[in-house]
Amino acid sequence: MINKRVKFLVFSASYPYRGGISDSTHSLCNELIKKNLSTEVWTFSLLYPSLIFPGKTQYSNEKYHQSFVIRRLINTINPLNWIRTSLRVNNLNPEFLILRYWSPILCIPYFVIGIFLNKKIKVIGLIDNWDNHEKIPLEGLLRKLMVKICHSFITFSDNVGDQLKKSTKKKVVSLFHPINLDLPEIKNKENAKKDLGLDNCNYVSFIGLVRKYKGLEVLIDSFKYLKDVNVKLIIAGEFYEPIDRYLNIIKELDLGDKIIVENNFLDSNKIRDYICACDIVIQPYIKASQSGITPVSYFYETPLIVSNVKGLKEIIKRDNSGEVFDKTSENLSKAIKNSLKNDNLEAYKANIRKSKTDYTWSRFIQELEKI
Repeated sequence: MINKRVKFLVFSASYPYRGGISDSTHSLCNELIKKNLSTEVWTFSLLYPSLIFPGKTQYSNEKYHQSFVIRRLINTINPLNWIRTSLRVNNLNPEFLILRYWSPILCIPYFVIGIFLNKKIKVIGLIDNWDNHEKIPLEGLLRKLMVKICHSFITFSDNVGDQLKKSTKKKVVSLFHPINLDLPEIKNKENAKKDLGLDNCNYVSFIGLVRKYKGLEVLIDSFKYLKDVNVKLIIAGEFYEPIDRYLNIIKELDLGDKIIVENNFLDSNKIRDYICACDIVIQPYIKASQSGITPVSYFYETPLIVSNVKGLKEIIKRDNSGEVFDKTSENLSKAIKNSLKNDNLEAYKANIRKSKTDYTWSRFIQELEKI
């Protein structure tokens, strides 16, 4: 019996690595398998050296549902490994090699692997971020290596697509960040609050890793205008910034009774509980590529407030699924108060329900197959 040739080989973070890229890679590849498109994922034996990783751990305790093979093969700091990996790809001989890219640390390994590939294998760059949110030395030079080895590119937003088109004349297809459908099921708001030990007031939340570019300081500051409003803020996610800086701001503004902080990486059940417990998810980012939190909020039918930056505002404006605020903490406080009006909340939720079907992995893959 002749083995069927693998259609898609995907290089990406996946289990046992934690985070949104790993989660969405699983959803993508499960959907590829569902469509009878044979798929393997090769993830990393070493991704970030521990000296440069800012979090507590790179690994997940969750058990992912998967219908595809995962092999831990790629070492980002071992050149001999890159050559061996390339030869193994040639031996497998997939039709397409998808290189998922989100950090310049991947450029040199991907480039060396690409040099030794069979030229008949089509290489697709699947791009989460292009212009990095934080300055990285030689990033522009490193990205040229990524451009050189890929035949074409797919991005998760028009914003990233536009950035990438400034770096290459090769084909760039700008799509959207699909909604993962294998998330924990929606939980009733009262039950979510009870399970989290929250009282029965209104909540808004900031969910995910805390990094400087995400503008959390603006969100905290906005609550000085909301002291007399029946709303509390939940900040839930692991801090990649010194947490004391933010705790000091909360103390200086006398907001200790208005803001709850959980400094931990959240598993999917905890993300579900926090989003379901709150009325609005807020993304006060200073800059963005796109956001994995937006499709998760859509899954749980929770409206959003986002800052007026490319990569965030487009989907909210198009779907009328929340509000866009302009820069200042005072403007953000006004958006929060306006969103909490019951008629507005219900309208935003209804619009999310209507729009959800536009952001499926099935539709995403239809576009992928056209490349």
